[in-house]
Amino acid sequence: MNPLLESKKTMIIACVVPAMAYALLVGRQPMACRVADGVIYAAMLFLSGHLLWNIFRYAIPAKRMSAYQWMLLVALSVITILFVVGIETFTVFIVFPDCFADFVPSIPIRLFITWLLFVIYRLFYTAYLTEETILPVTGESLPATAQIIDRITVRSGNKIKIIPVGDIIFLRADGDYVDIYTAEGHWLKEQTMKYSEDILPPDRFVRTHRSYIVNIHHISRIERYGEQQLVILSNGEKIKISNARYQILKQRLGL
Repeated sequence: MNPLLESKKTMIIACVVPAMAYALLVGRQPMACRVADGVIYAAMLFLSGHLLWNIFRYAIPAKRMSAYQWMLLVALSVITILFVVGIETFTVFIVFPDCFADFVPSIPIRLFITWLLFVIYRLFYTAYLTEETILPVTGESLPATAQIIDRITVRSGNKIKIIPVGDIIFLRADGDYVDIYTAEGHWLKEQTMKYSEDILPPDRFVRTHRSYIVNIHHISRIERYGEQQLVILSNGEKIKISNARYQILKQRLGL
């Protein structure tokens, strides 16, 4: 899962705060135009950050990059900068024509700041993706005092729904919650992934990476896409497997 989407606080810090600081410090327009510029730039940061996450995750690895991938990274930085500042400039020209004359002189510094933010995004995503693949195998054992459960209760409107753990296909991290998926649908429950991992039967569930826990009885197959392994579940969902956890999954499946 994109770490920028894990919580509203993270999203605000990553997009809104730098965008507003950028617009207020760089712009020379009236204050109303600067605030509007900040909103536009925050939206562009959010959109480009989401797109970059998927590109970095699947096309440009966190380490051991080839010469081609370095060239791709450079080209991607240029495209991202032109896209973000270009859309921002076009929007200001169309929506705030009276502010455009004051906006134009600041375009070079805007290009430079956007490049710096691209570098920060790359470093942040690289650190996040690297952390996914270096979790130690020895950390997978359950605490001796863990209370293994056979059902999970969730709120469904004004009702309490009881979900047998055998019906769970997978769990996905969603900020301070876990999203529990079954064949019937999915429900949010306020608990951490670590707690979920500790209470679910270890002979049925395995954490494939920091954002997902899957029920191995619902695994249809495992596929490889380049250097990335994906587990395909009974509902068609494709879940990423980190390198370290792939070995654990193989042991649980008896491969």
